[in-house]
Amino acid sequence: MRAKPPARRLEPLTGGGITLLELLVTMAIISMIVAIAFPSFLSGLDGIRLQSAARRMAAFLNVARGEADREQLPVEIRIDPGQNQVSALSADGSWERELRLEDGVRMAGAGGPEGAPGTPVQRFVVLPGVPAPRMQVRLETERGRSLAVSVDPLTGTPVIEGK
Repeated sequence: MRAKPPARRLEPLTGGGITLLELLVTMAIISMIVAIAFPSFLSGLDGIRLQSAARRMAAFLNVARGEADREQLPVEIRIDPGQNQVSALSADGSWERELRLEDGVRMAGAGGPEGAPGTPVQRFVVLPGVPAPRMQVRLETERGRSLAVSVDPLTGTPVIEGK
């Protein structure tokens, strides 16, 4: 037969937990760290939102140019800063696309190379086999960060330019 191990005696717990004061101090330190880091987080989120909108705008302009070349039809690009949207329509009406910018990003201007703010609706025609017209769309966040999406007239490719 096996011998039984001796029974253990239970000892009262002393000093094994944390006090309410320690918990409050820890929560106060965490709150201060979050309060300091939050504006940086929002700024980073603004930058991501702006970059995403600029990439979507560049892709939209590239698709419109590709459609003109593929179908051998002119495509009108309509930039409406007031409605915060861009649309494209082929000459025969068989192809139409629209891009609305997300909240927090707006079109600050559209037009020729300068992209003057407060401009009304701008229309550009992309012709197949012809260099793209010079155009620029300036995108801006609520915090004042901005990027410009312009079309290089020599290559016809959209370029994102930062400030």
